[in-house]
Amino acid sequence: MGKSLVVGSNKGGVGKTTTVVNLAVMLSVLYKIRVIILKTDKNPELMDWKEKRIAAGLTPIPIHEAYGRDVNKEIKRLQKMADVVIADCPGHDSAEFRSALTVADILVTLVKPSSRFETGTLSEVTEAVRTAQLQANGNPSLKPWVLMTRVKPNKVTDAIELEKELKSNEIWIQPLKTRLSDLDVYEGACNLGAGVHEISRAASLNKAKALLELMVKEIDLV
Repeated sequence: MGKSLVVGSNKGGVGKTTTVVNLAVMLSVLYKIRVIILKTDKNPELMDWKEKRIAAGLTPIPIHEAYGRDVNKEIKRLQKMADVVIADCPGHDSAEFRSALTVADILVTLVKPSSRFETGTLSEVTEAVRTAQLQANGNPSLKPWVLMTRVKPNKVTDAIELEKELKSNEIWIQPLKTRLSDLDVYEGACNLGAGVHEISRAASLNKAKALLELMVKEIDLV
């Protein structure tokens, strides 16, 4: 039975899909892990990436789809077929997100620490996570994390302050030590139907790869 990772947020445009595909490629290329992406968001980004990947002649990464309250059943089914299942959830509170939380091994919710619009969603995401963990027939073993992303060098103080706030009360989802810097290469790789571990030259490429590698080790995905 493979592990399941849910990537979600209560706000769109935070980089969920970009992170999902870069993680999937890294796990497949670097760690030789069988990965399946589960699309639970009806926007077309993942399928656009898949088409670009095929056109570029890159090794396919399976993408399945599931919507509504049965997402949890599809995650369990796919876990029998892969080492890691990564569920890309909608950018809002949804039936798909809450269903996924009932069976997921790990949740990563993305937030740009300098954006009050994004940090403001953490209370809602925390509520959904604690409900999934504590409800009858819930998922007490779910391990949730906050991943700070798109962190600019001149905004590190915002990340430090958010980390302090989250660590001040254990009810909050706790932050990862690893933070993803604001690097164009993550999006640039996706635009090619690839991930950063498949391209050979780009600004800050080694840093981009290293941060993803640190992250998956920190969440115990590899």
